[in-house]
Amino acid sequence: MKVLDASFLIDYGNKVDAAAEYLLANSDEQFYIPAPVYTEYLLGTVHSSASTDIADARAELRWANVVETDETTAVTAAKIADEIGPQGPNLTAVDAIVAAVTRELSASLVSSDSDLTHPETQRVVEVEEYQN
Repeated sequence: MKVLDASFLIDYGNKVDAAAEYLLANSDEQFYIPAPVYTEYLLGTVHSSASTDIADARAELRWANVVETDETTAVTAAKIADEIGPQGPNLTAVDAIVAAVTRELSASLVSSDSDLTHPETQRVVEVEEYQN
């Protein structure tokens, strides 16, 4: 199981070779996108061109499962930020939610985001950094 963060989806949407290669190399995996990251992806497609079709953007990601988040996820996110502590990065709310979904699913997080690939974050959540 793999949880995808916004950095991966942005690269995927921009047709960056590393994202496509990662998906091909891991085609036997199930991929999950936290709902806030899914929103970021859809908003990015809305703001990136004059002719946006949200249905097309959704269809582009039909191979992944969108994961809803709730109060439990929010509490897990805060606990992860606390575990990282002041020596690590100051996670944004969305990054903390991504880490929380990863923990809740007992999955690996796929990212190139420096806060999520930071050694202190990797100490508390399993992270796979792909090369972009």
